[in-house]
Amino acid sequence: MATNPGLFSEWPWKMLGSFKYVVLAPWVAHGIQQVATKGWREADLGYLVILPSMILRGLHNQAWITVSRLQNARGKRQIVDRGIEFEQIDRERNWDDQIILSAILLFLGALHLPGGQNLPLWRTDGAVLLALLHAGPVEFLYYWFHRALHHHFLYTRYHSHHHASIVTEPITWVQHMLRLAFEGANQCIFSKGHGHGLFLSSKMGKGIRSGPAYVRPTSAGH
Repeated sequence: MATNPGLFSEWPWKMLGSFKYVVLAPWVAHGIQQVATKGWREADLGYLVILPSMILRGLHNQAWITVSRLQNARGKRQIVDRGIEFEQIDRERNWDDQIILSAILLFLGALHLPGGQNLPLWRTDGAVLLALLHAGPVEFLYYWFHRALHHHFLYTRYHSHHHASIVTEPITWVQHMLRLAFEGANQCIFSKGHGHGLFLSSKMGKGIRSGPAYVRPTSAGH
C-alpha cells in the first residue's frame, strides 16, 4: 500500500477476494454463446482466444516468479544479498489483477473498436507495425508517465508501494490500478487501432520485468 493511498490505488474487485475472476464471466459466457449458436467456424476466433491467452500469460508470470524466488534462495548471482520478506510477498500477491484488467480491455476492444472483430491470429506486417509502435509512442508515453509518478504528490499516493520492495521480483512492477490502466489502455489502443495487431500487443510480453534479485539477459531495467 502506498504511503498516502490515492484515488484508484485499490482495484474495484478487491472485495471479491479469491473470486475476483468472476468479473470476466459475462465475456466468457458471451464467447460460449457464440460457439453454441454459430459454431466454431462462424464464431469470432480472435474473441475466443482472449481468455486462453490470459491464462497462458498467468502461467508465464508464475513461471518467472518461481524461477526468481529459487534464484534468490539458492543462487549466487545476486545484487542484493538478502531474502524476500513475507510482507513483500503479501504486498505483491495481487499481481494477477493486471491480467484481469488486460482481459477486460481486450474484450471491450474486440467488441466495440472498429476493426476489432474477426482478427487473424498472425500477420507479419502487424508484428512489425506493433514493434515500431511499442518502441515509439508506447514507450515514450510510458516513460514520462513513470517519471511523473516520482513527483511527490503521485509518489506518496501511488508509487511508494513499488519502492517499498528492496529485493525486487518479476512482479514488483505491478502496483496499482491507475498505472496499469494507463499502460494497458496505451498499448491496447495503439494495438487495436490496427485491427490485425490485437494479440501481438507488447503487453503480452511485458507482464514480467526482472529486478535486482534475478536479472535475465534480455530484461529491461526498471
